[in-house]
Amino acid sequence: MKSINKVAVVGAGIIGVGWTTLLLTKGYKVNLYTEKKETLEKGLAKVSAYLVNLKNLRMINGEPIDYQRNLTGTTKIDEAIQNVDFVIEAIIEDYGAKKNLFNYLDSKLPRDIIIASSTSGLLMTEIQKAMMRYPDRGVIAHPWNPPHLLPLVEIVPGDKTSKDTLDVTKDFMEKLDRVVVVLKKEVPGFIGNRLAFALFREAVNLIDEGVATVEDIDKVMTAAIGLRWAFMGPFLTYHLGGGEGGIEYFFSKGFGYGVNEWMYTLAKWDKFPYTAVKKIMDQMKEYEFIKGKSFQDLSRWRDETLVRVYKAVFGEKR
Repeated sequence: MKSINKVAVVGAGIIGVGWTTLLLTKGYKVNLYTEKKETLEKGLAKVSAYLVNLKNLRMINGEPIDYQRNLTGTTKIDEAIQNVDFVIEAIIEDYGAKKNLFNYLDSKLPRDIIIASSTSGLLMTEIQKAMMRYPDRGVIAHPWNPPHLLPLVEIVPGDKTSKDTLDVTKDFMEKLDRVVVVLKKEVPGFIGNRLAFALFREAVNLIDEGVATVEDIDKVMTAAIGLRWAFMGPFLTYHLGGGEGGIEYFFSKGFGYGVNEWMYTLAKWDKFPYTAVKKIMDQMKEYEFIKGKSFQDLSRWRDETLVRVYKAVFGEKR
């Protein structure tokens, strides 16, 4: 399997910075690139803050400064991709921007360097149309935010992605201690976001219908559904819901039969209604838990809580 020691991360936003933090904690050298100097400086500062936070949360053993010695920031794309073994793209969710970047990277990088996109829902088959030399090395490796804390990575091939590209990417992600899922076929949004937005659509619909407030819906998620989903997915959940008869009983004679009546009334629209969006924005202003808290306060609380849940489910290993 291909040896990977140095990685170029293209994009210094939330996802690029998260990838960079994760890679550094696993001992890899990283070139972090973004076009604007100001954005790069902010990105480097975030990496430093993330490493300090990981140290405080006892998720890393070394000192933050030791990890940062393996980090090089640059505003020059050719410097970023020089002598690297793997490239991770983490720029905006736009086909035009990604195609331009993949076209350039494909024209510059040696044949064996894989180019992995962090897109949360765009298709590699479309992006590969801009790769004139070696489209088979293009692949999607979609992390979850924040990438240095949430372990899932969805690997999605395009029509021209080679088996070797898939194998190397999967092996690399597993070396990063990620929980890896390789999709058998392309679909917009992949697995996680499709599931998440199906639930979010119904949550928005319940607000629009006046059934509950945003706080009540969040309480339902965290006090019941979320607690179970932290360690078992929907299929195992409803398999146990079927009692001794398992999932077969659930669908044929048990709880599942009545669900058909509920599903008929679920939201079926494909665009967020303005009425719902307005209600949600107004209600978020009155959300008791977030009152008086800054974005940084909430992010810190989220990360600390994620770590406790992570350790409870996955143990101490990162």
